[in-house]
Amino acid sequence: MPVTPTAILDSLAAAEKSGVDMGSPKAVVDFMLAQGERQSILYFYKPNSVEFDFDKFTGIVEEMRTRKEQ
Repeated sequence: MPVTPTAILDSLAAAEKSGVDMGSPKAVVDFMLAQGERQSILYFYKPNSVEFDFDKFTGIVEEMRTRKEQ
């Protein structure tokens, strides 16, 4: 599995710290848009598609939480 860029993990951590519901991809995307993180949001989409990858999103949120605990 490729390593998730630190900027993505930092954006997710900022969203969680701000009280965003991390179980809601829409809430996280709205937060990231408000922060001007348009490029970061594209990371969660399936390659060559306009479909959001919910499994990838969930995995990266878990990776962010695991990294934060260390």
